[in-house]
Parts: sequence; C-alpha cells; structure tokens
Amino acid sequence: MSKFWYVTGQLTEVQRYINVPMRWCEQYPARERREFWLARTDGVDQDVKLIVHSRSMPARRGHEVCVLLLGELVVGLVNLNTGRQVNFIRADPPLLLHRCDGLVSVGIIASGAALALGWDVLVLVGAAPLGVLYLPVQVIRRLLARTWLRGHVDRGLEKALTAVSAEPPRLRRIK
Repeated sequence: MSKFWYVTGQLTEVQRYINVPMRWCEQYPARERREFWLARTDGVDQDVKLIVHSRSMPARRGHEVCVLLLGELVVGLVNLNTGRQVNFIRADPPLLLHRCDGLVSVGIIASGAALALGWDVLVLVGAAPLGVLYLPVQVIRRLLARTWLRGHVDRGLEKALTAVSAEPPRLRRIK
C-alpha cells in the first residue's frame, strides 16, 4: 500500500488558473489547476503551498481542511467544516493516452524498418507488433495504475479523517 502524508490547516488563499501545457508532451486531464495555501494548525508558523490539477475544490478560503499527499502530489482533500471530501484521482477523467505515445509507437516501427534494411528483415517482424501494441499496453497500464491508486486514496482519506478527529492535527504518515 502507498504511504500517504496528510497535513491539516486553514485555507488562507485559493487561486484558480487555466492549464496551459508548457512542453509538447505535457498534458493534464483537467483544464484547471488550483493553488492553495494552508496555515498549519499544528503550531508551525510556516504556510504550505499546494497545487492540484483538478476542476473540483470542495473548500474555500477560511475553511479547515485535511489534505492527503502522495509525495508532493495532492491526491485528496477533506473539508473539516462541511464534511465534504474529494478524491482528486477519481474527480477528473483519466488521461490514458499522451501525445508522446503516438511518436514512440511510430519511432519503434521506424527504427525496426531501419534495422531491417541495414541488418535483417526479421527485425521488422518483431518491431511492427511492438509498435502496434505499444499504445494499447500503455492505455491498459495507466488505467490499472489509476484504478489501484484511486482505491488506496479512498482508504487513505478515511484513515486521515479518523486520525484528524482522534488527535491534535500535525503532519503524519499513513501506511
């Protein structure tokens, strides 16, 4: 199971931006991103800035929240004032096919054809199916990984919510 961290605090600022991909292969499933700052309630005077690429945000400025993190990636949020929660992995449609995948598939077939011309024709017999199967394998792999992570985030949100209600808030790790 993934190791999640959670941090609790009061939202001091929430900004909404429209995503504009900077690089050719950079894509986000959501057209929006939210940047928000938390004033931590565990005695630390430092604000925490977090970024999530999602259309949904169940909390506004001034609300007490518990944010679930996987490394630096925000994967869930619980609004402690209203009780609403969101699994950001589940909230937006999955981005299963990236722009670079088509280029990689064509590159595999082209390199197989180049090797077939210079070395042996049998290389093309292996490279053509690899190039064709690359796209469906990547889509299935991403779908399975997203489904697996979605279930773990749901369980992590439940554990974080019970841990927040049971003890004073602070940055903790959840197994």
